[in-house]
Amino acid sequence: MNKILLDITINSSNSLKECLKKIEKNTYGVCFVLKNKKVINVISDGDIRRALLKNFKLSSKVYKIKKNKFYYVYFNYNLIQLYKKIDKYKVVPILTKNKKLIDFATKYRVRQIPQAEPNLTGNELKYVSEAINSGWISSRGKFVNEFEKKFKEKFKFKYCLTVSNGTAALHLALASLGLKENDEVIVPNYTFVSPINTIIYTKAKPVLVDVNYNDMCINIDSVLKNINSKTKAIIAVHLYGHVAQIEELRRICSKKNIFLIEDCAESIGAYVNKRSVGSFGDISTFSFFANKTMTTGEGGMVVFNNKKTFELARNLRDHGMLIKRYWHNQVGFNYRLTNIQSAIGVAQLEKLDLFLEKKKNIFLLYSKYFSVNQKIDFPYNIEKSKNSYWLFYIKLKNLGIEDKNYEKYRDKMVDFLNFNGIEARHGFYAASLMKIYEKYKLKTEQYKNSLLLSQRIITLPSSINLKSEEIKYISSKVLEFLENS
Repeated sequence: MNKILLDITINSSNSLKECLKKIEKNTYGVCFVLKNKKVINVISDGDIRRALLKNFKLSSKVYKIKKNKFYYVYFNYNLIQLYKKIDKYKVVPILTKNKKLIDFATKYRVRQIPQAEPNLTGNELKYVSEAINSGWISSRGKFVNEFEKKFKEKFKFKYCLTVSNGTAALHLALASLGLKENDEVIVPNYTFVSPINTIIYTKAKPVLVDVNYNDMCINIDSVLKNINSKTKAIIAVHLYGHVAQIEELRRICSKKNIFLIEDCAESIGAYVNKRSVGSFGDISTFSFFANKTMTTGEGGMVVFNNKKTFELARNLRDHGMLIKRYWHNQVGFNYRLTNIQSAIGVAQLEKLDLFLEKKKNIFLLYSKYFSVNQKIDFPYNIEKSKNSYWLFYIKLKNLGIEDKNYEKYRDKMVDFLNFNGIEARHGFYAASLMKIYEKYKLKTEQYKNSLLLSQRIITLPSSINLKSEEIKYISSKVLEFLENS
């Protein structure tokens, strides 16, 4: 149970005095009374005052206060139903069917089943406390080296370097390749914009190419069509846990003497022929943002196959100050990860296999509910690869409407799910649709798949903490909308 819930709950065997202290501390005016982890009552400061007037003592146990009824909603509440109760009761507990507390709602705090949330139930607090007690809370300390070492061992990488976030990882990767102005880097048109932006940071030119419709990863034919003498690198983004055709891209890059960068931000734990993503690229990058399978809050890792490139990147990461303090041999960056964040990373890495197993189970359960529906596609494994199932999405199809109307339908569906307490989102937009990237559009590319995906993707809650009854509820609301609209 997180700290916010701990502050608003009290055990039934605690005293009225202890309950008053909690109420004063949480400022909500109430405490939820728990017995065997189930909510059995909601006690307000007014309830305690009335009990004292009836000769209760401050030492009396909380469970002795009897109320005819307390008010709550189940996790699959309707927002209108919830708002009515909030208007009347101010603070409303949200429970599972067996009365266990999931969360609570107020006028200013309405819960949704989140897209993603971190799971920090391992050694995170222990290691962070150790980092704080050591005095090394910034970019030095034992956990920085330990995180890099254990990450390297886990996936059998050659060289690993922690960085402050996934975008910094990509920028550092490109900067360490010595790209010059007007060098070209091929990058998928349909992705989160970090890979495209970081190419622009280096003053190189992004070459936007289309993706496959099925796995949403970079299209090989489009890559081959756009390689020329200016092409210095290809960024392969493993999107939503899918794996790009990385073996084929590796062959192309080796033959053409082009650098291959793998963006593994969304695919940690994915494999091709039992070989981890990140091991195919000359340089590969990972993100540990809060919505990723494992997290350090913000953070990233850069993986290298070449020692000289690794050493150059390490220098660039640390202000170009590697030889001695305050002596800079390059114009560098401050892209270091802190010891505190690395401590969290070490703890998260310890539980990564469990997280990946939970992600797979979430996928399998969603698949069970959606497998017979003709109006949606959902993630799948491509041959020879193992998806990491980072984020579950559905792809709309066969709606009997024109392509131009899919986006409107999708947005209505997202609004419907949000209204029903489910944090659904649409997918990315193709970069070619945005004015700031217009000049990088290719006349030779139609971007057909990128444009279709921009209209048709809906992402659903995929948190490691997601419960099976929540998945069932989410699926039922998706199917309800598809059936009635």
